Amino acid sequence: MIFRFVVKKLRWLARLPTFPQLFDAGLMMVTMLFDRPRLRAMESFENTICRNYAIERRPHRFGGVGFFVGTTEIGHLHGNGLLDLFVGKSFRTEEVMAERALPHHVFPDSGWISFWLRSPADINQALDLFEIARVYRSKSDSGRFASLVN
Repeated sequence: MIFRFVVKKLRWLARLPTFPQLFDAGLMMVTMLFDRPRLRAMESFENTICRNYAIERRPHRFGGVGFFVGTTEIGHLHGNGLLDLFVGKSFRTEEVMAERALPHHVFPDSGWISFWLRSPADINQALDLFEIARVYRSKSDSGRFASLVN
């Protein structure tokens, strides 16, 4: 699809100012117009994590919305429902092997995972993965992060 093509073949476009945000806005428009279940899942996921955690939503540098505690990014959600979370390499391997997540769509050998929010049925699994990422980041940030969350 166009997302995969742009990410794989036209990666250099990410260096152009505002291009990632404009591209992601286009993905969101297509989702809004043609995939209402996915849009409901994305909205529900965002609302749930913002209600349950001290999470800040900010525009992400590569488009979509980023989820942060202070300056620490937990993950981000693209306009097409692709959720990227940082869980560390060991958790990434475990989640990918168990088929609960996919390797990150750009950096498959990193500590990042990807997960598709396609419908409201995917929300619980996305929330479980988000919790893994949140806990991982809280432990890896020397206590500074944990004091901001609690």
